[in-house]
Amino acid sequence: MSESADGTVGVHRALVAAVRTVFHHPVQMVAISVGWVLASIPLVTLGPATLGVYSAVASVREQGHIDRDAVRATLSNYWLDAFLFSGLMVAFPALAVFYLGRFAASGSALAGVLGMVGFYLAYHAWVVFALAFVALAQGDDAFDAVTDGYRWSVERPVATVLVGVVTATLLVVCSVLTVALPLVFPALVAAFHTELAAQTRDRKEDAADAADSTAPTDRPVSGESLRNDFSATFRR
Repeated sequence: MSESADGTVGVHRALVAAVRTVFHHPVQMVAISVGWVLASIPLVTLGPATLGVYSAVASVREQGHIDRDAVRATLSNYWLDAFLFSGLMVAFPALAVFYLGRFAASGSALAGVLGMVGFYLAYHAWVVFALAFVALAQGDDAFDAVTDGYRWSVERPVATVLVGVVTATLLVVCSVLTVALPLVFPALVAAFHTELAAQTRDRKEDAADAADSTAPTDRPVSGESLRNDFSATFRR
């Protein structure tokens, strides 16, 4: 199976698993969504609130309930990283809107090009930082979280596009259902991204296990083969 096809299947599986998580844990997921909405009202708390959602969703996925101690520990350790992540996620769309507005007002070709570049960077950054939030919730270092998210997006361009399309589709569907937007959308999207990252981690672990199982286990001790050859020579 090609990398792009594998990524496409992974996105589909992650979406199905996320919907299943919401279906089996509706009370917890609604509480997470409402908590995110309330915590994000000051706007400056958007990043830490989002990190809290990913941490809470991860605990529901792994334990079946919200582990408040784990969420508090994650926020205590990574709130500043989450704040910076959210700032960059806002900066790229703002840049795109600014230059596209200049293009609409003046017709400048340069402004149009910069606007499109900004739009591309915004789209890519949202996918990368979404996966980075998942990694932070798992306890990864901020630098590793971003670089791993970027590497994932570069290696799976088709899946990267699909992640954005699926996330936008969920937003539209929840908006049409009105009440589902604040009650379901934040936790559902976090569950979708968490499942996607979990599949990548599982594949890495399976590959490492396979490599370990195929590695020779009867390697001679350093210098042992040389001693054997030396002894065989002088016993002749």
